[in-house]
Amino acid sequence: MDRLKQIETFVAAATKGSLTAAALSEGVAPAVIGRRIDGLEARLGVALFQRRARGVDLTEAGRALVRHIRSLNASLHALESEVVEF
Repeated sequence: MDRLKQIETFVAAATKGSLTAAALSEGVAPAVIGRRIDGLEARLGVALFQRRARGVDLTEAGRALVRHIRSLNASLHALESEVVEF
């Protein structure tokens, strides 16, 4: 499975606090979101969310992953800004 798609899906679910809301924003069925998250969690060997009846909460590992993703996004933005100057 595409790692970037799993990461995008994770960020959408983390931001929206719901797999269903993430599915709506990505235009796919909630089951697709669930499979992507399950695949990411299996690959990393940790739970990223605690599933609730009405949404999801990030685990400590999930919060750490969000911090790293934000840092990577900031680095990518800086990279693009610098390269565009050439």
